[in-house]
Amino acid sequence: MKRCFSKIIAVLTAAVLFITVAVIPASAAGANNIPDNEAMRFVDAMGAGWNLGNEFDASDCTWLTNKLDYETAWSKAKTTKDLIKTVKKSGFSTIRIPVSWHDHVDGGFNIDKDWLSRVKEVVDWCVEQDLYIVLNTHHDIKKGFIYPSRAESATSKKYLGKIWTQLSDTFGDYSEKLIFEAMNEPRLRDTGYEWWYMSSAVPDEVKESLECINEYNQLFVDTVRGSGKKNGTRYLLVGGYATSDSDIGILSKYFVMPKDTVKDRLIADVHYYCSNLKFSKRGFESIYKAFSANGIPVVVSEFGLRKDYEEGYFLHDKEDESAAKLGEIAACAREFGFSCIFWDNNSGSKGKLGFKIIDRATAKVELPKIVEAMVKNGAPAFEAKTAPAVPAVKSSVSGSKVTLKWDKVAGATKYAVYQYKNGKYTKIKTVSGVSASVKGLKAGKTYKFAVRAYINGKWTQITESCIVSVKIK
Repeated sequence: MKRCFSKIIAVLTAAVLFITVAVIPASAAGANNIPDNEAMRFVDAMGAGWNLGNEFDASDCTWLTNKLDYETAWSKAKTTKDLIKTVKKSGFSTIRIPVSWHDHVDGGFNIDKDWLSRVKEVVDWCVEQDLYIVLNTHHDIKKGFIYPSRAESATSKKYLGKIWTQLSDTFGDYSEKLIFEAMNEPRLRDTGYEWWYMSSAVPDEVKESLECINEYNQLFVDTVRGSGKKNGTRYLLVGGYATSDSDIGILSKYFVMPKDTVKDRLIADVHYYCSNLKFSKRGFESIYKAFSANGIPVVVSEFGLRKDYEEGYFLHDKEDESAAKLGEIAACAREFGFSCIFWDNNSGSKGKLGFKIIDRATAKVELPKIVEAMVKNGAPAFEAKTAPAVPAVKSSVSGSKVTLKWDKVAGATKYAVYQYKNGKYTKIKTVSGVSASVKGLKAGKTYKFAVRAYINGKWTQITESCIVSVKIK
């Protein structure tokens, strides 16, 4: 069951117009005069994405005694390395890792080390697969943590600042392919305005909330930018009220993109759920005019199908029509320069509503037609720039010594050798040739090494092909 409150307003807005559009191949994107800047190319390269939903975002599970059990409390399956490999092999380029932090902090909002370490382990698996990664604060929208009201703003700013200070420090050395998302669906939770308000006559309580969300987004940007490391230029996702794609959210006249210290590094964040297969192009067109047309990239960080206003659709019973509609949505998003990330909550089967397309327990794709439709129609549209090759590393063992060898990478002037220690890859030497030896290794232990190439002033990323695992006998 999807443990995420219903985004009723998104469905109501989309249901106003029952116009369908033809599926537009990704190659046709650009017909809307999408600006060709670095930020737009970055989001375009994110391609089709998949959400690890109902995993680390499980929250308020008061029946649990071990906080690490939150990972399986909703999804009933622990994330595995094979699952992440399946996401990559299926053709997805991006993975979103929703995380709720408030159940894992002390009174000073310090994150539990074991919880953070487990999240980091999964992030590292995604890095090995060379995926774009979105990391956020998810079900933390509640009083005492993040709540967009003036009465709660002081506490909310303290919490938001403290969480993102810690995350910025932990992940500060990761490449720009790790994207931070400020908040998930900030709203006046448990009120009559939670998912909808009259945008033509905004109540004072909601105006105050909209102002707070703008302030929280600005605090998020300032916190990350001021944390040093690679966070000074990291791409950041920011959204409006309820992360809505309508005029109550990102299209509200009250929504303001934060000020930034670096150009073209902010991404507009929206959610879209299609009810009863009724999809209108007009909503995406409005977002395009407000953002993409002006060079501000957009990511639909959650999208999917719903039956009426219920959580999920009969994907397993109606795979063909679901694939067609999800492909249509992905193609329309690509036409306007957006990238979409499908919401998967590991729930749904024959005769049951849900969003599951990849089974967590088996790490197998259950609905290949849907995956293919989203991957094909959500593929990057800009002409791909030739990416530098990464070293393909091989190893040999002699006693306590390991020798690493790789083919020369075009344009590389030097190489760095890394060893996996204490949960991360640590550089142990730099060489100009295509081989390196590591001595003094202990018998009976398994070691992991990686090699990066230095090309045109930048180091290549650590991916699966440049990693080797060796056991000393």
